[in-house]
Amino acid sequence: MAKKKTPVTVSDLAAETITGADEALLLGERIARYGLAHARSLLMLEHLRGAPSPEATKTASGLATCGNYLHFREYFTVGKVRLHNASFCKQHLVCPLCAIRRGAKALGAYLTRWQVIQEERPELRPYLLTLTVKNGPDLNERQAHLTHSLKRLMHHRRDFNAGTRGAPYTELCKAEGAVYTLELTNKGNGWHPHCHMIILSASKPSQSAFSAEWHKITGDSMIVDCRAITGDPSEGFMEVFKYAVKFSDLSLDDNWHAAQQLKGKRLLNSFGLFRGVQIPESLLDEPLDELPYWDRFYRYLGGEYQFTGESPKERGR
Repeated sequence: MAKKKTPVTVSDLAAETITGADEALLLGERIARYGLAHARSLLMLEHLRGAPSPEATKTASGLATCGNYLHFREYFTVGKVRLHNASFCKQHLVCPLCAIRRGAKALGAYLTRWQVIQEERPELRPYLLTLTVKNGPDLNERQAHLTHSLKRLMHHRRDFNAGTRGAPYTELCKAEGAVYTLELTNKGNGWHPHCHMIILSASKPSQSAFSAEWHKITGDSMIVDCRAITGDPSEGFMEVFKYAVKFSDLSLDDNWHAAQQLKGKRLLNSFGLFRGVQIPESLLDEPLDELPYWDRFYRYLGGEYQFTGESPKERGR
């Protein structure tokens, strides 16, 4: 199987959630995608082993076994393939394989909820809102600044909608539901934390009003983007959930630093009509019960996932 050379990107997340992604004919592409992600995980593993610390050693122990094998079940009567078993470390901030699976699970859950909302509230439209803060050298300070600014924006919305006396109006009051994630980049000009948010509104929010509000709250940033999501809604939603795979864009040093700073912090939040969406804990696929299948096994050998056999018992069914 040829090795894929392109970096891990949002397209890998997209490929996990498109209709027909579990088709047996696409298994080769899926395995190549996982192989690329696992290769990056192994680079992080070696990086952590080269600079040992208690936290690095603990993280490395999880990476050392993550993704070593993949066990698929091919439901040959319907041409579907599901990931039945695998070793996952669930450290998505440093492991692209776990990030792809986690991001896809979250994206699928919120897209499913959006479909329900569409039927119940057809007047609502999704908009993609991006909020940024000025770059800076201190990740912890910049991330805290973004988080604090977002909390103030949310408080303005809550207090105004509740009729609190003196509460300022915000364009976010138009949102009857939202899901948002915190993302960060570092392209040599300092850390750049930002927020991507899907908001559901019956009328288009004003970008200029958002910009003025955001600058008043942050004191250092007025860069805001707000646009309607047209066409396939999954493309707009992917802008939010790609946070899970974006850490692999960072250098290994920056990736590890960010993982330490952000560990235990909530990077995914929601309110209103999107509140309460349940994201599956398992990173495996749901089985197709009662259908016959073949077991197919792959191991990561020689820089790629290689087929190591299939279950004779199941093949004989």
